[in-house]
Amino acid sequence: MSVTELAKELAALPRAKRAEVLRAACHDLDEQSRQAVERLLRRLENRDVPEDFWEGLEEAEDGKATDVQDEHFKQPPA
Repeated sequence: MSVTELAKELAALPRAKRAEVLRAACHDLDEQSRQAVERLLRRLENRDVPEDFWEGLEEAEDGKATDVQDEHFKQPPA
């Protein structure tokens, strides 16, 4: 099957199936590349989710999240 034929077949699939095929095709990539593709697919599948949410989620996944320390949690304002 040529690349052109494969691209046509892929384009004919419903969006969810295309994502499934792309995930399977990326299975043999190194971890960093696979993670980048997974994140891109997640964003494409959920276009209504704001970019800043994805940035925060990915920071948390990468262990870059910071704990919120607020004195109001210990003693709420009156």
